[in-house]
Amino acid sequence: MRGNLSDTVHESNEDDKAQSCFGFRICSSEQFRFVRHGGGGEVLNVRRTAESFEAGDDSPIFTWTLRDPNATVNARLYGRDGIFRFWASDAGWYRIDPATWTIEMSDHADEIRKEQRLWGIPTMVCARHRGDLVLHAAAAEIAGGAVLLAAPGRFGKTTLALALHRGGYRLLTEDSACCTSSSVPELYPGPTSVRLRPDMFDGTAPAGTTVTAVRDDRIHLALDSQRAGDGRPVPLKALIFLRESADRVFLERVNAGEALPDLWTLSLRFRGTDEHRRAFGQLGHFASVVPIWNLHRPLRSATLDEVVARLVDTVTATV
Repeated sequence: MRGNLSDTVHESNEDDKAQSCFGFRICSSEQFRFVRHGGGGEVLNVRRTAESFEAGDDSPIFTWTLRDPNATVNARLYGRDGIFRFWASDAGWYRIDPATWTIEMSDHADEIRKEQRLWGIPTMVCARHRGDLVLHAAAAEIAGGAVLLAAPGRFGKTTLALALHRGGYRLLTEDSACCTSSSVPELYPGPTSVRLRPDMFDGTAPAGTTVTAVRDDRIHLALDSQRAGDGRPVPLKALIFLRESADRVFLERVNAGEALPDLWTLSLRFRGTDEHRRAFGQLGHFASVVPIWNLHRPLRSATLDEVVARLVDTVTATV
């Protein structure tokens, strides 16, 4: 079973040369590794600066601890008067002004981590300002629509997304999903980076990808341009919650009310009653118009082909 990539081919024009990510047209002197070309809308200005944007006495509005087998990454987000500052211990500082669609990056020695963090929280802050729904999920294009693979970290999102890529389906995003809040939701393709666990890497880059770095905790891949496609929004076809089972692979439909608690947990939102009301309204609409399933499967490589086949059959049959 192979995916059909023909839906992503468009006539070439000048806009196809522009860098894009998550629906933004990137304006920058930086040469990014993990962007698509064409399809961006709002112009997101990204520039490097010598400033560090130290937090001073401010308290963070969010903190994260991201644990990998050989590293602990700490991250913090600060916000005041509409300006946000994001710091990650493996990438340095970012200053985000969503009102002017501007992100400034401090210098950091690890350019790959620097760019990967850029397309995470800093860009997601701008996406929330645009009115998008942001979910912790991977996504692939199946039967002309975007299929979200939603789960917390270390639950097989990337492994399944890469298995779909190997099957010929376009990988739209690996870790964060940016969806429009329109009456018919669409998904903006994200960065072309894929972070693979070392135990899932046999020493050869999967077809359609290039190895950009080999680290103790992750193998960093980039999608080739032909497989990445452009950044035009893709209609949302389904959301799949990834669940673990002992030995069976099966899918079950989830109604909107049952899906809301998990969607709330996996969504990015800021503090405040108005923000929470807006986020809940977006999630309620999303759950009412996008088909949702639980996918139960053993977390074993040997079952991946069966999982992909069951998933594709179910989604393809969706009207």
